[in-house]
Amino acid sequence: MGSHSHLRRVLLCAAANPEPAATPVTAGAARALWLTAPILIAGIVHVAVITLDLAPALARPIDGGRRWRGQPLLGRNKTWRGFLVMPAATAFTVAGQQAVAQRSRRLARLAPLAAAAPPAWMVGAICGATYVLAELPNSFIKRRLGIAPGTSAPQARLAQYVVDQIDSVIGCAVATRMLYRIENRDAAASALVGAVCHVAVERAMRLLRRRSLAHP
Repeated sequence: MGSHSHLRRVLLCAAANPEPAATPVTAGAARALWLTAPILIAGIVHVAVITLDLAPALARPIDGGRRWRGQPLLGRNKTWRGFLVMPAATAFTVAGQQAVAQRSRRLARLAPLAAAAPPAWMVGAICGATYVLAELPNSFIKRRLGIAPGTSAPQARLAQYVVDQIDSVIGCAVATRMLYRIENRDAAASALVGAVCHVAVERAMRLLRRRSLAHP
């Protein structure tokens, strides 16, 4: 009898003092990280594929070496390997996220898929493909201006660097806004987190290239 009374008191105390709910800022940050994770993981996978030179047959320029007005259409850095690796990795990651979310109500509330969204793996593939496709206009314009792949115009280096880092994440954020039940601010926050991660991955790739050149 005494044990039942003690249990009742514990339950009443727990009901009277529930765990504090996450603040809007904390919830927004968690949602942004959740939405950005597939692209971040895909970027890391892409770096690993390049570093290990996996699937070298796919490391061919998307433009096939074609030129327009004396300049390459897109350049050597836009390859079929990246075009396939990013959507495949995001498809796998988003499918894994949704599988985990089915077992956790807290994760399921972070960023559920839109009612009319396709299956999770397809959502991931679309986000990854959008990420890659959003980079192509910038590459096309840079080639028209005679800017070599992986470089910036000296007279607009900062502006060009910013565009290089945000074009893909903005494209991905637009797709995310359409495919998930989130607000515009959530898509913007995911784009900001994605841009920071993009810079980190880009810096890592530059470091790897320097090391490979220093130790051939």
